Amino acid sequence: MHNMFRRNLGVKVISFLFAILLWLFVMNLGSADTLTGDQTLTIPLVASGVPQNMVLMTRLPSVRVRLQGINPSANIKDLYAQVDLSSGAPGEHTYVIKVNAPTGTNVVDKQPDSLQLTLDTVQEKTVPVDIVVTGNPADGYQLGTPFAKPSAVNVRGPSSILGVLDKVTVEISATGANDTIQASRPLSFRDKEGKPILGPDPSLDILSAYPSSVDVIVPVMTKGLSSKMIPIRVTSEGTPAQGKVLRSLVAFPAGIQVLGTPQALNDFDALNLGPVDISNLTEDKTFQIPNEKVSLPPGITVLEGTTLSIIAQIGPGNVQKGISGVAVQIRNIGTGLDLDQPVPPLDLVVEGLADTLKNLTSDQVQLWVDASGQAAGSYTDAKVYWQLPPGVTMITSPQVGYSLKAHVAKGE
Repeated sequence: MHNMFRRNLGVKVISFLFAILLWLFVMNLGSADTLTGDQTLTIPLVASGVPQNMVLMTRLPSVRVRLQGINPSANIKDLYAQVDLSSGAPGEHTYVIKVNAPTGTNVVDKQPDSLQLTLDTVQEKTVPVDIVVTGNPADGYQLGTPFAKPSAVNVRGPSSILGVLDKVTVEISATGANDTIQASRPLSFRDKEGKPILGPDPSLDILSAYPSSVDVIVPVMTKGLSSKMIPIRVTSEGTPAQGKVLRSLVAFPAGIQVLGTPQALNDFDALNLGPVDISNLTEDKTFQIPNEKVSLPPGITVLEGTTLSIIAQIGPGNVQKGISGVAVQIRNIGTGLDLDQPVPPLDLVVEGLADTLKNLTSDQVQLWVDASGQAAGSYTDAKVYWQLPPGVTMITSPQVGYSLKAHVAKGE
């Protein structure tokens, strides 16, 4: 046994020492998330403090940093660069890059030290929906004019993009269709060349639409027929409850797509619905109009699934309000004449909706008399003209008296 232990003793000692050194080396390496020794690293750059009404239009690069005096317990996840945009302004400007380093770690150098970034203001714009129909219907069928509901959407995004954006796009396939197509489809944003509009980071949407999808209807009809979009006209009968008025009467939708022969459609310009009875209504009401009660000319039909309704909006009736102390002007007094005495202010009674009259004051009402062509003398019951805020009407026809006299120069 003793001889066996001494056999190749030198080799065994060297191997043992090598194993210890290797263990110490591995222990000093640390984990992949630990910063050790002097290093040069490439770290991400993040933007902070971007104002809510602005958007960053430049893609952020990575930052290369050289570190010294690294804290052995520091974690690489705590090391990043940032640019503060809280005081940013629209347009291209230079911003300083700051490196967030763990305590005890020194940043010797960073590249770049600053960079130019472009900020743009965020705006909103209403644009129409453009429908792109691909494919052909089944044999013996043809496509009518497609339409979307809603036909326009509100888009939010950078002003530089909205300035040239004139539509949003929705795509739908009609391949092999033998009946009208109705489907909900998402919207997409494309430039004038049909390419997708992307921001500095293609993975993030720079534009948003509300709603983000629309209902698309593509008429599919037998060959020989045509389609046409016609407006809807609505009527009512009766009167709302006492103290209430009919604010508006609207059809939903405002127009529908109809099918028929070209000759039949040529003489069909509008669809009349109603009258609906609004007698004694105290609040808004929606009237559903069954398709069997819709009167269409012979040879004309509506698309399958079409629903019609009439919305009656009921609101408070007009009320009256007294306005005191309204000044009266005498305008267009002839050359060489003066007003003898100021015209006393008038008290008026006006009418309008309660919300409109609530904050109405005398300085919002203009009263005047036109003295064009009048000579010196007294005038009684002169006609008074007025200008009132929208939605306000005059109950009475005010009249005033006044006198004109010859102008007397000072010193005479």
